[in-house]
Amino acid sequence: MEVRATTGTNETNTGPEITLQNRAAMNTRLRVLYTDANGTPAIAETGRLWTGQTKSVKLPVGSKNINIIVEKDLFFETWRVAYKGTLTNENQCVRIVGVTLFSKIHPCK
Repeated sequence: MEVRATTGTNETNTGPEITLQNRAAMNTRLRVLYTDANGTPAIAETGRLWTGQTKSVKLPVGSKNINIIVEKDLFFETWRVAYKGTLTNENQCVRIVGVTLFSKIHPCK
């Protein structure tokens, strides 16, 4: 990817919204790779989520090719992919549960 843009949780957009609920006993983060309306690759991310936190990223209108990646911090910034998927709804929420070695992803309730 040539261009990397970060979208904070407080920005106002009317495009898709992806939310991560961290109910696991570890740090996590949400990264969303997408192509904007102009065809430029971009990334939106939440940064570190502590246990019990929930954060969202809002993408610009016209975003496409939306890939969702949930990562877990195994040990001192050693990030590993816990989940990879694509956007299935206009707005999507995923919940990570468990512990570092045995984590699972579920849809939010």
